[in-house]
Amino acid sequence: MLYRRGEIIQKLRQLSKKNSLMTLHFGENSMLSTVVDVLTDKSLLVLDYGGNEDLNQLLLKKDRAIVKTDLDGINAQFTISNIRKARLQGKPSFACPIPESMLWVQRREFYRVKVPLSETVTCEIFHADGSSTIYPVLDVSTGGIGLLDKDNTIELETDTVFKSCKLSLGAHGSSVVSIEVRGLIPMNPNDAAAGTRCGCSFKSLSGEFETELQKFINFVDLQQKRVE
Repeated sequence: MLYRRGEIIQKLRQLSKKNSLMTLHFGENSMLSTVVDVLTDKSLLVLDYGGNEDLNQLLLKKDRAIVKTDLDGINAQFTISNIRKARLQGKPSFACPIPESMLWVQRREFYRVKVPLSETVTCEIFHADGSSTIYPVLDVSTGGIGLLDKDNTIELETDTVFKSCKLSLGAHGSSVVSIEVRGLIPMNPNDAAAGTRCGCSFKSLSGEFETELQKFINFVDLQQKRVE
């Protein structure tokens, strides 16, 4: 269950980018819609206006709906209220306050381990201007990594792809990989200086390095079990 406003806005924007179909349930009725836009400056969520005017009017009278959708196998659900008819770029739409909470059910496909303090694992991202930034890796799996953006040095946005990054496992080897930003979570909502966790999935990973990565994960897992 998500409660942080930034996380909820991020997920809503993901649904908008993917044009994910959503089902709005209100009373005994339901209708399909999509996220048109998220107006953060007005704290409004804008949804597509339905093709059936009778259902549209019923929704406006109910003034509340449970929204359910699926994004690449991830189930999402949230409640909207204070629904009003509006116009965005000349087109009719529904507008309502950004929901205060969201259920986001995502099952992990890969076993993940936290990188222990005894290991130095980093990912170097190269930028268009030729510069690069080295990020500490917080956790790792054969499906992706979690980076620590300690100083918020660059704007990392979801669905951004970074190519030819250098992932280093310290003494366990290194390789060039491509990663896609999948999610951003503040390390401490009450302390901006704590930085942001940037969850990334691998877009490209050689079979040889994937084997080395799995060996590293097994090594870390074994070390942790010994400590326990």
